Amino acid sequence: MEILKAENLFKSFVGTEDVVSGVSFQINEGEVVAVIGPSGSGKSTLLRCLTLLERVDHGSIFVAGKPMVTTSPTGRVTYVPEEQLRKIRLRLGMVFQNFNLFPHFSVLRNITEAPIRVAGMSPAEAESVALQLLAKIGLSDKAEAYPYQLSGGQSQRVAIARAMAMKPDILFFDEPTSALDPELTGEVLKVIRNLAAEQMTMMVVTHEMSFARDVADRVIFMDKGQIVEEGNPDTLFTTPTNDRTKAFLSNYHVNSGA
Repeated sequence: MEILKAENLFKSFVGTEDVVSGVSFQINEGEVVAVIGPSGSGKSTLLRCLTLLERVDHGSIFVAGKPMVTTSPTGRVTYVPEEQLRKIRLRLGMVFQNFNLFPHFSVLRNITEAPIRVAGMSPAEAESVALQLLAKIGLSDKAEAYPYQLSGGQSQRVAIARAMAMKPDILFFDEPTSALDPELTGEVLKVIRNLAAEQMTMMVVTHEMSFARDVADRVIFMDKGQIVEEGNPDTLFTTPTNDRTKAFLSNYHVNSGA
């Protein structure tokens, strides 16, 4: 089943050329898609467009076969009504680079707040889900802790649990380890690997090439706002066809199983 489809997306900001330029792709249920590329290639902006944090200038996005935004032949961009957008947002989970936890909430409340206030879950059910997720990410003992008491890796794991608590159809990660010290990166990648093993549909913008190769079903390479090349990770990392992809990957030594 197709979970997400993007067609000919464009996005620019005032005083800039297109940050996203003619991007099209789709993601199927249970698929993990890694997005790689140099800084400034439009990866994060693409994710923000897909998760309604930014509005596209042109193009169409479909979630589980239903339109989120469409563009007419005359170029008119139309988003579905706000009530429908609210329902679509519930199907999309986002994990940011810098965690974005509420500093004045405990870990447990950080995870339960949106399910209760946004999704209408009962407090008892939300707490039960949160505790199960904390156990899954190895942080059962941190339910009553506050963000300032957590390491960066623990904070990012809580952020993943918070996104998962909304039971999204697809989970987006924007450089989930970029704000972490190298020794803390592994614990976050382990959680994402486990989600992949459970067939969670994910789109991961990452600079961790070994992780992309080992975990992704498909890798997209972006440069200057465009998808330059995409394909099976083993093929893309070993025999890329585009010169720009070759040049980018020549800076990385990718070890399978890293």
